[in-house]
Amino acid sequence: MELFAHTLDHQGTCLEMLELTYAQAKLLWRLEVGDTPSLKELARRCGVDPSNLSGIVDQLTDRGLVLSRRAVHDKRVRVIRLTADGVRLRRKLIACLAQNPSVGSLSPEKQKQLLEILREVS
Repeated sequence: MELFAHTLDHQGTCLEMLELTYAQAKLLWRLEVGDTPSLKELARRCGVDPSNLSGIVDQLTDRGLVLSRRAVHDKRVRVIRLTADGVRLRRKLIACLAQNPSVGSLSPEKQKQLLEILREVS
């Protein structure tokens, strides 16, 4: 339970430093570099309804972190992609989250075990 609490604190610090909400960070995390999913697909990846994700996409678009445009194959579909600034911020987010001091205090073997467990449950 202590690891979980420290991880949440660390996550909050990273999000505050990068001026991201949890929902914005989750979208950036789930949007791979060079990927152009539909809003519906990205919402599925984030585990939310597309109507809930639309506002988050708009916020990130206003910050210049993602582009949202109509799909060529179907003008009713919005596709989303990271901008160069979005790619840089995503990398900073991942790097910050990876520097979790609680995990860093584990031995390399314990870190490997934790990574295997996390892969199983994700």
